[in-house]
Amino acid sequence: MTFDSLTALKKNQTMETNMYKSAKSLALGVSFLFLSFQATAQDGAQIFQSNCAACHKTTGDKLVGPGMAGITEKRSADWLKSWIKDSQGLINSGDADAKAIYAEYNNSPMPGFPQLSDADMTALIDYLGTLGAAAAGEAAPVVEINYTDAQIADGKKYFTGEKGFFNGGPSCISCHDVAAEGVVGGYLAKDLTDSYTRMGEAGILAMVQNAPFPAMNAAYLNNPVTTAEQTSIAAFLKSVSQNPLEPKSSSIMMMLMISGAGFIGILIIIILIWNKRKKHSTKDQIFARQVRAIN
Repeated sequence: MTFDSLTALKKNQTMETNMYKSAKSLALGVSFLFLSFQATAQDGAQIFQSNCAACHKTTGDKLVGPGMAGITEKRSADWLKSWIKDSQGLINSGDADAKAIYAEYNNSPMPGFPQLSDADMTALIDYLGTLGAAAAGEAAPVVEINYTDAQIADGKKYFTGEKGFFNGGPSCISCHDVAAEGVVGGYLAKDLTDSYTRMGEAGILAMVQNAPFPAMNAAYLNNPVTTAEQTSIAAFLKSVSQNPLEPKSSSIMMMLMISGAGFIGILIIIILIWNKRKKHSTKDQIFARQVRAIN
């Protein structure tokens, strides 16, 4: 074999080796990108489950809010990030889409998630992009759920705290109020009088199971509400939504008026008693005579 033949052979071997290395690097790069995307999607799924699943389904069906299938085809990533971070801020900025969604869902505010980092947001939106488009066709009909009187009664007891939750979570009345007889609740969170009308059983159950609100999530994280307790609460809230008492604002105003009238009445009684008090001591006349005698 001549020297030129050996040189050509070595060149061919070197080229083949370089091509093999390039192909191997490319394959490794593609695999790395695929695995990175898969990990990101998995992280996004966890973020969705922890923060979004209480109000949104991964299909096209509505829950408390719209279904997420196809959402990345309808909205840009930047718009979704702004909405998820601070929906009320986007609404107040005058964004037409944000205002339309807010109106469509009965002005029910979506809680903001400022705690999510940019990396979290990217992972979440990447995950939403894997859900595909919403299935075409009509939405499934809403099935009327009928509850027993016992479930409604139990739900009221759980709500007011008359009956404690099995796992020891706080009663609903600690933060919420409803227009129901014998219930005077808290005002730290939203009034739930029309919650069943707005969200239905699925929305209420999802909210109790995996609350997107930090305070509520922390309160029940280690004290989950059982399935039977959730159903009873939904039964009570449905009963309240269908048969609400007069608005609490009117009741509170009436209470303030009655309290004010009672306070004024007590003041009048005190003044009358005060005017009838004994104005002079028993020795006042003796002191007066002694003063006159000295003078």
